[in-house]
Parts: sequence; C-alpha cells; structure tokens
Amino acid sequence: MSSSWWARHSSTFVFFAIILFLFFGPISWLLLASINAEPGSAWQVPQQITLNHYIELFQESEIVLWLRNSFILGIGTMAVTIVLSTLAAYPLSRVPFRGKSVLMYTLLLARVLPITAVIIPIFSISVRFGLVNRFEGAILILSAMQLPISLWIMKGFVDSIPIELEESAWLDGCNRMQGLIRVVFPLMAPGVAVTGLFAFLAAWGDFLIPLVILRSPTNFPIAMGLYRAFGNQGSVDFGFLTALAVIYSLPSIFLYLVARQWLVKGMTAGSVKM
Repeated sequence: MSSSWWARHSSTFVFFAIILFLFFGPISWLLLASINAEPGSAWQVPQQITLNHYIELFQESEIVLWLRNSFILGIGTMAVTIVLSTLAAYPLSRVPFRGKSVLMYTLLLARVLPITAVIIPIFSISVRFGLVNRFEGAILILSAMQLPISLWIMKGFVDSIPIELEESAWLDGCNRMQGLIRVVFPLMAPGVAVTGLFAFLAAWGDFLIPLVILRSPTNFPIAMGLYRAFGNQGSVDFGFLTALAVIYSLPSIFLYLVARQWLVKGMTAGSVKM
C-alpha cells in the first residue's frame, strides 16, 4: 500500500485504536486481576495465575443468594414485560383511534425521565401497597420502566405482520386472542427476544430500585452484593471484587450470545406506523 493511503486513513486507525483500548482495556484488566495472585489497581499480566479468588468468593460470600435474587428479578421482569408489552402493542397497532401518536410519544417521554426524579413517589406507592422488601414490588417497578421502549419495539413488529394472516385464522374459527397467540406471537419471536433481553439486562444491572425497595440483606441482588463487598473492605480486595464482577457479567454475556441472532433483526425489522 502506498504511503498516501496510510496517511489518509491514519486518523481512522487512531480513532478505532482508542475505542478498542477504552472498551477492552477495563475488561482485560478485570479478567487478569481476577486470576492474578497479587492483583492491584494497575493493568498487569499476572506472574502467578490462581483461582483462589473465585474459590473464596463462593466459600466466604453470599454469592449464591445474590445470584438467586438477581435471577428472580431478571426473569420476573422479563416475563412481565413481554406479556404486558405484547398485549398492549397489539391493540395499539391494530385498533385505530384518535390520539394514538400522542399516546405513543407520551409513553416514550415517561421512559426518558430519570428514575431518580420519581423515586420518592415510587417508594411512597410501594409503602402504601405493601410492596417494600418484596420481589413483586421491585419486579413491577422494573417492568414499568421497560414498558415504554418495549411497546415501541413490539408495536413495530405487529405493524409488520399482514392483517390477512389473522383474518384467515378468524375464518377458521379463532377469536382475537387465539389469533394473537397462534399467528401473531410466533411471528414476533425476534421482537420478543429483544424485548426480553433488554428487560432482563435492565433488571440484572439495576442498583437503585433494589436499594430502595428491597430492604433486607436476604433479598439483595448481586449488584447490591458488589456494593456491600466494596464498602465492607477497609482496603480494597481487588481479587475478590474482580472475581465477583466477572461472575456478575457472565449471565449478561451468555444471554447476548444466545439472542444475538435476533438482536439486529429485532431492532430493525418492522416499521412503527402511527
């Protein structure tokens, strides 16, 4: 290649090198520190590799309890979000009514608001209905946070499904609900996968809602466990914390690998019609 070609593209290479460093730098430090016998705050290749940090993590901490609680929150939020967004997206797509566009953008506006701005009324409502320190309360709040964007995704998929398919099912004796379950829902699989993935990841990584709603240590998810482990250390135990952070990240990575074939299609297929 000529030197002029390198000169023209050098800025592009530098840009992507910086992005690569900023993205993989922290991840590589996390992985290396978790297996380093003497981890520190600086990035370094371990001179002695060990798994003692992971062994201590499972022997001395409540990680199994934290993981169980996080899976309860994540799977519960995913299930509630998928069911509600599907049932709500169908009439928003199929039933014409005045003000639909205003309603859709109002729902999206609710998602734009930072949760910290409304955490006080959320906590007050939770106290009134007895949802404090209960997984049901945290799941309902987390699902409500995900519903606006989930509605947009699912409505786009329903819009892309021809109404003629449902009409054929109706002629065969199906009612609206049966047509939704037997015809529309199977064709919405990519949208369901993306909606469920986003809902699970949001619940898995959320810190504020468990902090406010789940008051008992026995109900803490792994995000709260990481915070407690960090706060309880007089001097930071990088080995313990990095091992915990790696375990914390594994379910998210696994779900992404499973759902990646649906991710692009789920985000781009269909068009949202008002």
